Amino acid sequence: MSSYFSRLKQVYMGIIPIYPLGYIMVHGNFRIQYSTTKLVLSGFRGDQIWAKPYLDRSSMEPSEHLKELVEYEIDKMDRLRKAKFQVVLTDEMEPKVYGGLFLSSGAELQFPLRMTLDDVETARRIGANLEVDLGLSKHRRKVEVNSETGDELIARMMLSDAAKQFIVQRQLQIANSGEYFCAPILAWIGFSTMGYGVLNAVAIMAGPYIATAAALGFTLTTFSQFSRYFEGYKTTKADEDTIKRGDEYLIGAIDYFESTMKLNRLYRRVLGEEGEKRIARNGDNEEDTVKLSSRLREVRKLKKQMNQEEKLLNEQEENKEH
Repeated sequence: MSSYFSRLKQVYMGIIPIYPLGYIMVHGNFRIQYSTTKLVLSGFRGDQIWAKPYLDRSSMEPSEHLKELVEYEIDKMDRLRKAKFQVVLTDEMEPKVYGGLFLSSGAELQFPLRMTLDDVETARRIGANLEVDLGLSKHRRKVEVNSETGDELIARMMLSDAAKQFIVQRQLQIANSGEYFCAPILAWIGFSTMGYGVLNAVAIMAGPYIATAAALGFTLTTFSQFSRYFEGYKTTKADEDTIKRGDEYLIGAIDYFESTMKLNRLYRRVLGEEGEKRIARNGDNEEDTVKLSSRLREVRKLKKQMNQEEKLLNEQEENKEH
């Protein structure tokens, strides 16, 4: 038993580094490349075939207006004018961030297609047809642009300048946070270390095989629960941090959440039965960790709080003058 148990412990210990290494290779933009003179760490988030499944980039190029907006928002942030970043589009509904602005390899900022639509005519020129799905190709629906539904879909895809400004600044806040970048790695190491303790404890009572299964189950379950909690925390915290930077972001946040829920309600109608399963009547995506309606409520609460604080400050200033 001791021989088998020793091997199983080695297997478990060998599993622990897999997630951190994979995470760093994706987000840290590293790839080991051998040269005759040296070893080079170069782009792992490039156009390689193996990168496409997890990066999910769109083949469409972002507009110059979107690129300029990102540069404009970066200029507002302290000590980030020389940060490396890449602006790309994704077919997903929500924006994503890979890497970090504080890394030498920089950050990849992925924005949904609607962020690059500057006007209705531009949207019409992008393609003769639109295809809508919720991540499963078998539920894809083709929508003719030159139809009533197509017109409505294009109109709802359009975002105000304030909404775009909010999204860009929000993603920059995420890309510039060491906390958001490091937390998943530290959590995995912590839970897998605790799992090793479970492995040793259960082995005494139930044997090595059950102990190994229990340790793996504990690690994966606790990390999965943490990931869901942390994703919710990151979502709401990034919203709040962005909104506090100025009234223009507050207005943009409300515009973005309201327009996205309105667009989702149309998706629900277009996609039929699958749309009804995945999207609530109010426009919430059922799979989102934090629902759009909850985020919108929090923004409105924050708006009310900020207005009260501003009113209090004004009253204090008036009292000082008198």
